Amino acid sequence: MLLPVLLCFLLLALALHSRSSKGSRGQLPPGPTPLPWLGNLLQLGPSSLDKRLMELSRRFGSVFTVHLGPQPFVVLSGASTLREALLLQADTFSGRGAMASLERCTQGKGIAFSNGHRWHTLRTFTVGALKKLGIGSRSIAQRIQEEAAALIQELSLTKGAPFNPLYHIRNAVANVICSVVFGERYAYDDPDFRILLDLLNDNFQILSSQWGQMYNMFPSILDWIPGPHHRIFRNFKKLQAFIYDEIKKHEESRQPGQNFIDFFLDQMEKDKQDLSSHFCMDTLVMTTHNLFFGGTETTSTTIHYGLLILLKYPDVTEKIQEEIDTVVGRERLPCLQDRDSLPYTNAVIHEIQRFISVLPMGLPHILTQDTHFHGHCLLKGTTILPLLISAHRDPIHFKDPENFNPNNFLDDKGAFQNNDAFMPFALGKRICLGAGLARMEIFLFLTTILQRFTLSTVKSPQEIDLSPKSTGLGNVSPPYELRLKVR
Repeated sequence: MLLPVLLCFLLLALALHSRSSKGSRGQLPPGPTPLPWLGNLLQLGPSSLDKRLMELSRRFGSVFTVHLGPQPFVVLSGASTLREALLLQADTFSGRGAMASLERCTQGKGIAFSNGHRWHTLRTFTVGALKKLGIGSRSIAQRIQEEAAALIQELSLTKGAPFNPLYHIRNAVANVICSVVFGERYAYDDPDFRILLDLLNDNFQILSSQWGQMYNMFPSILDWIPGPHHRIFRNFKKLQAFIYDEIKKHEESRQPGQNFIDFFLDQMEKDKQDLSSHFCMDTLVMTTHNLFFGGTETTSTTIHYGLLILLKYPDVTEKIQEEIDTVVGRERLPCLQDRDSLPYTNAVIHEIQRFISVLPMGLPHILTQDTHFHGHCLLKGTTILPLLISAHRDPIHFKDPENFNPNNFLDDKGAFQNNDAFMPFALGKRICLGAGLARMEIFLFLTTILQRFTLSTVKSPQEIDLSPKSTGLGNVSPPYELRLKVR
């Protein structure tokens, strides 16, 4: 339904926009020839954009231009190219490119989609506040352990019946970031919180669908076309109202330094006479939403997808459980200190993240200044698309890039070995602020589940399809049901 309706509007628009979008942007790297305004849309097709871009990289090289609608993007493909740009020229590539859907929601006021002085100020403040609240320390690891114990208790209530574990996982992951941002957790049977988590997930799924991709390419057209993309903005307003209500509660009874909202309110109080301050209510709401959304959806998707992969490969699951039984036993919960003693488990968890590439195309960047890169003169303001999945499928760095294989992170002696091409949280100045927290959560939640339960499903492993439900902003895990039996 989407493509025929959209093409009608696009053909109408072509009559009004016959001019190509090149011209004022200087010399861009080579790429497929775009049509006026449509860009390369017809060549790329409506789905699996990440795979099509990887095919183009084999033809045009590791740096090429593609037009997504009228907007040109310089695509960076391959691990070495991504590292060269995002690490060696970190400042130059540190701008955040616009995504029409999220720009309409945040208006550039949160930390994820701000730029310039505002971004530098918010980033410095947020990193400091999160560090004071224990992110990256043993205290937050203990908090995750406590939530893992609560999750196990909830999962036990399924009593071996088939169920989709997505909500349980989302609630557990959300509770960790909520304890940091709001200073509280929410019960698994809290109906209001369940609605909020459903709103978050609905937005992630729409943004990862064809509707979400098309909106980001043609917002002025899609604003007039009925479709699920309009729910993004309705959902966001409801989430915004929830966050605003939470902030008001903190304003009335806050204790300085107890959670992120309190830290931000303290800074707002200090800067109340400064009319140019970035610490205001709108920015607090948007930054809180960024932390809430970013700290919930990608991590819960990774764990949910990871359990499906383990159902597909029961021999891998069995080997993990044997390692956990030997190193940890069953008398205590796994802890972060166990990670170095669980090389196979650690390798599987890294391979899950590599294989699914939860944000396959990352988030767009823009250049903060002119630069020479791979023989091309790229101008300030050029939009960059870091094709993160290309690093995870790079045959130079991984032994078996197209298939799930934990040996990608093991040496010949069975010891865990990291890999420079592993970049699920992006790289450089725009690396996910919650990367350390996400690593802890994925490890502790998965090992705790596997320590306590045997996984099974109504399907045979051979019948399980690991293809994502949809691909856009993220790779969305397909729906499934599993059974849990206490070991």
